[in-house]
Parts: sequence; structure tokens; C-alpha cells
Amino acid sequence: MKYTQKLMDQTAIGISMLCIAHCIFLPLLLVLVPSVGLGFLADETVHQYLVCGALVISFVALSIGCKRHKAWHVLIVGLTGLSCLVFAVVFGHDVLGEMMERVVTLIGSGLIIACHIRNYRLCAKVPCT
Repeated sequence: MKYTQKLMDQTAIGISMLCIAHCIFLPLLLVLVPSVGLGFLADETVHQYLVCGALVISFVALSIGCKRHKAWHVLIVGLTGLSCLVFAVVFGHDVLGEMMERVVTLIGSGLIIACHIRNYRLCAKVPCT
């Protein structure tokens, strides 16, 4: 069980980092390399898939971790980060505008990365049950 939780924390960190890379580097990449055919990455569907993956993996990993180490603030920070991502995907351009959508996504991804690192470290200190 400990290995599964560790793997999910690492996967959630990776997905959140992909969200950050998607927000920061995609516009630059599309300008610099238009002939490569990476236009599909600009599609909002990519962002939606990343958020869906982050939701499932983060919720499971943080739930398992919090049951083990009892530091429920980690779950609260994670849920706040996930809420930011969902808000950015659902309301995105329409309510926030392109720049604020990116800011909210970066904040949410940063919170998720931070809470998974904390979850990972706390779980490493708790003996396996």
C-alpha cells in the first residue's frame, strides 16, 4: 500500500508540473515551432484531460496519505489546489480571461505539488500498517 501511495503522489506531482508547463511554455512553443504540428496541444481538451487526471490521482493519494499520517491540512490544501484547476477549466476564458486562467492554473498546480511533496514526506515517516 505504501508503494501505491508513493507512486500516486509522484504521478500527481508530474501531472501538476505538466499543467504548469502547458500554461507557461505552450504559447512560446507554438510561436517558435509552428511547422511541427503541435497545434493540438493548444486545444482546451488537453487542459481538461490533465485536470481530470490530477483530480482522480490527487484525491486518492491524499486520502490514503491523510488516513496514515492524520495531517488533514494536507488534504485541505490539495482540495484547494484542485478547486483552482477545476475553476480554471470550467470558467477559464469566459470569466477569468486568458491571463487570469493561467494564473489560477499555476496557483492550483503549485498548491497540488506542494501538498503532494508534504504528503510524500509525512507518509515516509509513518511506519507501514
